[in-house]
Amino acid sequence: MDLEQLYAEHGGKVSDKWSIYLSEYSALFQSLRDQPVRLLEIGVQNGGSLEVWRKYFSNAEKIIGCDINPACANLKYDDPEIVVVIGDANTDETERQIIQQSASFDIIIDDGSHQSRDIIRSFARYFAHLNDGGVYIVEDLHCSYIPDFQGGLFHAGSAMTFFKLLTDIVNYEHWNLKISRQDILLGFTKSYDINFAEALLEHIHSITFINSMCVVRKALPQTNLLGSRVIAGCEEAVVPGHLPLNGSKIRHN
Repeated sequence: MDLEQLYAEHGGKVSDKWSIYLSEYSALFQSLRDQPVRLLEIGVQNGGSLEVWRKYFSNAEKIIGCDINPACANLKYDDPEIVVVIGDANTDETERQIIQQSASFDIIIDDGSHQSRDIIRSFARYFAHLNDGGVYIVEDLHCSYIPDFQGGLFHAGSAMTFFKLLTDIVNYEHWNLKISRQDILLGFTKSYDINFAEALLEHIHSITFINSMCVVRKALPQTNLLGSRVIAGCEEAVVPGHLPLNGSKIRHN
């Protein structure tokens, strides 16, 4: 049963997702579905998504939800692998409680306040706890275009502006400048009192944008490089000279 069907047939606690998320998640999570994943969702509201994730990831080792609303403490689950942590995800104490439940995660979903400052601070705090090969997803980024959420199309401190900058970090090896990855994020580190370790930024493999959603993939630094040129075939009837380039590296001035 795919994720869309699971949602259609879900009869437990209420979960609220946009339809495009469900279709994207079905494709994104397919390779992880049967794995012993550890998932963290920031913002659980009525708690239904945690039930759905548990159904979808039947072999999940841990499904953790975090919510600042103290009423979420009343959410009860029969499955011991579903845990709800109450508190502001962007505090040391709440992070400590989450990490006590699971030191690392394969999937992190931010469906919290949707405030740009909270989104960026959460990424700075929790991307370090994502395993290589894992995905960090931010939902409801349409709020990044709304002033009340520290947003706007040209807002320098919005979450969308931040994630757009991360696309440059993916291509860091081509900058040909004597600046670090950290340097282009200084505006955010100062505005939101956060820090990004250069060694952690090396693990950003890709940034994918879907309507109102951003997916950040994490991978070992060596797998994030352009690598060597691969030339296949042996006939060059139109544009010759490619065969000697096999195995070569990109050259920058």
